[in-house]
Parts: sequence; C-alpha cells; structure tokens
Amino acid sequence: MRNHFQVAEHFNLREFQCKCGCGTVKISSRLVSVLEALRQELGVPFVITSGYRCDDHNMRVGGAINSYHVQGLACDIACPRGYTVEEFAKICLDHGFTGVGAYPSQGFVHVDVRPGKQIRFQ
Repeated sequence: MRNHFQVAEHFNLREFQCKCGCGTVKISSRLVSVLEALRQELGVPFVITSGYRCDDHNMRVGGAINSYHVQGLACDIACPRGYTVEEFAKICLDHGFTGVGAYPSQGFVHVDVRPGKQIRFQ
C-alpha cells in the first residue's frame, strides 16, 4: 500500500496524502511533531480530514493559490470528541501551531506551521 508507514507514533503518512486519489504527499516534520505532541497530551485520536493537496485538488476545493496545504505545512483536523471546535482551536493555538482556523459549521480546525507570528482566523 502506497505511503503506508508511520511518521509518528499516532500518525501514518497516508493520513496526510492528497484526498483526490493521486496519492501525492508532502508534509512538514514540524507539523507532524506538533500534532504528535498535542495528540499525546490530549490522549484522544485525531482524524486528519485534509493534509497535503496537489495543485489540482486544491483548486477544486477552493483553496488559496499558495495554500499551506499545497506546501505541506497544514492540515485540517475533525474536532475530537469532548471538545467544541472553538475550544479545540484555542488548544491548538496554545500548543505551537502558528496558524489556526476554527470552522464550527463544518466541524474541523485548520492548523499550520507557517513561518512568522501566530495567527488565528475563522
């Protein structure tokens, strides 16, 4: 199976591959490291709903032209049980992600490790 190997204790590379079916994946080791640290601290599973996006898939889903997903610096996480999207977004911002977006109507939080100052957006 393509991209089927662990990149951290709780994450497999295929979780981050493009969802269009092309199987392409590019992921920042810093992103994985921050995700893993947060996952271990909270003790609840995370479901990555969108990781790396190839240019075509990013265009189809309406992503920004130079999206952090395309750069392998971002992922979207389904809000884990026991947290509201807003609570989970705040926790993510407090744990080393430099970009965090809360999407309550869709049930997920966007996180990234963009260079520069921390930012929270909706």
